[in-house]
Amino acid sequence: MKNTIILFLMCFALSTSAQITGVVTDSESGNSLPRASVVWLGTTEGTLTDPNGRFSIEPADEFPALLIFSYVGFSKDTIEITTPAQNVNVALSSSVEMQTVEVTEERDAFSMSATDKVNVESINRAVLRKAACCNLSESFETTASVDVVLNDAVTGTKKIQMLGLEGVYVQKLFEGIPFNRGLGNVLGFDQIPGPWINSIQLTKGVGSVLNGYESMSGQINLNFLPPDGNERVYADVFANQQGRFEGNLVWTKPLNKRWSTAFFAGLHFQDQKVDRNDDGFLDMPTREGIKLLNRWKYFGDYFRSQFMASYAYEDRTSGQRDFNFSDDFGSENVYGFGMEVNQIDFMAKAGILSKKREDRSVGIHTIFSRTDVDSYFGNNPYVGVQTTGRLNVTLQQKFSKYSDHSISTGLHFLYDEYNESYLDSAFNRIERVPGAFAEYTYERPRFTLVAGARYDAHNLYGGQFSPRLHLKYNLRPLTTIRTTLGRGFRSANAFGDQLGLLASSRQVRVLDTPQAEESWNTGISFLHKFELFDRQAVINTDYYYTWFQNQLVVDRDFSARQLLFYNLDGESTAHSLQADFQMEPLKGLGMKFSYKYQVVETDYLEGRLQKPLIPEHRALINVGYTSPDGNWYLDFTTNYYGMSRLPDTQMNPENLQLEAESENFLLFNTQVTRTLGNFEVYVGSENLGNFIQADAIVDAENPFGDFFDATMIYGPLNGRTVYLGVRFNLEKQSKK
Repeated sequence: MKNTIILFLMCFALSTSAQITGVVTDSESGNSLPRASVVWLGTTEGTLTDPNGRFSIEPADEFPALLIFSYVGFSKDTIEITTPAQNVNVALSSSVEMQTVEVTEERDAFSMSATDKVNVESINRAVLRKAACCNLSESFETTASVDVVLNDAVTGTKKIQMLGLEGVYVQKLFEGIPFNRGLGNVLGFDQIPGPWINSIQLTKGVGSVLNGYESMSGQINLNFLPPDGNERVYADVFANQQGRFEGNLVWTKPLNKRWSTAFFAGLHFQDQKVDRNDDGFLDMPTREGIKLLNRWKYFGDYFRSQFMASYAYEDRTSGQRDFNFSDDFGSENVYGFGMEVNQIDFMAKAGILSKKREDRSVGIHTIFSRTDVDSYFGNNPYVGVQTTGRLNVTLQQKFSKYSDHSISTGLHFLYDEYNESYLDSAFNRIERVPGAFAEYTYERPRFTLVAGARYDAHNLYGGQFSPRLHLKYNLRPLTTIRTTLGRGFRSANAFGDQLGLLASSRQVRVLDTPQAEESWNTGISFLHKFELFDRQAVINTDYYYTWFQNQLVVDRDFSARQLLFYNLDGESTAHSLQADFQMEPLKGLGMKFSYKYQVVETDYLEGRLQKPLIPEHRALINVGYTSPDGNWYLDFTTNYYGMSRLPDTQMNPENLQLEAESENFLLFNTQVTRTLGNFEVYVGSENLGNFIQADAIVDAENPFGDFFDATMIYGPLNGRTVYLGVRFNLEKQSKK
């Protein structure tokens, strides 16, 4: 056995020692060129340079062989390699004297990189424009990784699901800073205008410890349009047949070499009362809202910083068609729902770079936010206020200037104050969470290890230790296998996380004082990029398993007339398996197929059950076509939702009982876009097949009775919707 191990280690050492290594630089400036391509001629075997322009590649099958170096804006260079262990330094020359730079956005259905350390799906701005409109929750129509569903049949709010779990277990980041937590989840992603977003990164599994402890099933990172980016003025208007209007304006302005600023404004309203399923309730609430944001950016040689302030206001009214607050609130004549949300955020982050060591830096970010929610469901009021402050300081550096080893360490403090009341009960708490973290990274061209851990001393839930590990190995340059394991935790918010569940006559009972929700997550993914019929193709498969040590269980099965909250006593698990295939069979024609299988089970008081309203089977087909001149875009997306278990209603009278499972259904969305200079005009339809969930509200005719329940939602309520929009985009031209 000992000899076998020694032989294995010798073989491993030999296999890793024979490498072609070197550095790729700019011949004019001498600067290194990160992410330059290095490929053996006539093969798909290759790699990319690291941030310092260095590379390491496996030897070719035979020598001599030709190695091709390429980089955007530079002429290719081909070097003959004669031995399997050789150092090659290459200086590339600028290919043309460019007077202007034109940035073209790819409209691929999705982008997954073979070089990212973790399993990330990127959605760029061009892909976001495939969605009809207007907010972030509507921006995931072309990915099966994130499901967006209605919370209930009254509030019109939407929630996301990822790896079979609710969106509260997904950490939301604004350019790396955690945000939209706690009561910020009441409106979810509805309050984030989609046109403000430059790109989205979806990370499955636990994320980095640098971003906090709340990433339990994934992360969604948003990048807004930068103040110093290509867009100078952007504006859009949108309208649909149901009386929904939205408009956005973005203005970016570089003030000088160092400073730049950007203003964002969004306005929306819907005043048309629509009841297409004839249940007496509005399909979507009437509403109005505004969101404003101003950000500043400073870019110095050794100091860089950003500041941001935002304000959001939303007012919604829904319920029965004839509801009038002045006449009906407090009575049992007509059921109504109302919600007013005010939210302010201040963010600041700064980066201090070392003058002696370019690999060493200190990052600081801080955030203050306040969210006020004032709402009522029938005659039951809910009011909540959350005040949050956060400070995070991180030191990053390599072990030595050219080392493959780097480490990030830092300190963190979070303050949360919640003041909530529902009916005659108050739920107040203050959380103080100081913490410390460290993350070690070992990065080679084919192998990456990221190991981190953090300790957070929560004043209510005690010390919490969260280790995390990410491994990546490139079997080939475009074939990657990744695995991850880690722990996360969060504070549960019985009402803020589940506010839509108050749209029923169920008696709300909180049986236990909620404890911290704690979970482990592990996963493995395989990505392979290849050529099929001389066209590029990508296949990606991943599997993730999440198990909870503690969870705030939301129980709608114990009784059809009660809504129970209690801490987990037993097991709660989620399995998620997804496969994606993408290719471009013809130039300009992109196709994507996705399938997802998920099983989510929890031990309830009445035994282990499949979690309700989570479909086991989910599929997506997206087809997009771009005309040769780039002036026409056509997208068609089909989403399939399999059956899901419905909460038990057998205790209701027979005429108010639902089936045990939902029905299968398909949703079709399409959009056609025409580019006319700086304008884009688009028209499209959502839910083209006009599928509407039947019996969405239990006992809708008697909303103040014992059996009224508007929370059994698994499908759309508003049927086929036709929309029209115009975008204006005046981009600045940068000279070089």
